[in-house]
Amino acid sequence: MDELKHQVMINQFVLTAGCAADQAKQLLQAAHWQFETALSAFFQETNIPYGHHHQMMCTQPTHQRRPQLPGR
Repeated sequence: MDELKHQVMINQFVLTAGCAADQAKQLLQAAHWQFETALSAFFQETNIPYGHHHQMMCTQPTHQRRPQLPGR
């Protein structure tokens, strides 16, 4: 059961941090499977603020202008 929980945590970490599964597993193991602790360690290592890293991972802008209709 722990193995399944750990795999779910690894997958969640990969999606959140945008790192490889091997790196996620190492960080989680080092943090004794404390997700927030491992995530904090990852962002301290990469020295990238979360908001900036998240923006780099997005494929489309989070804010888009509405198209202008002719005659307006």
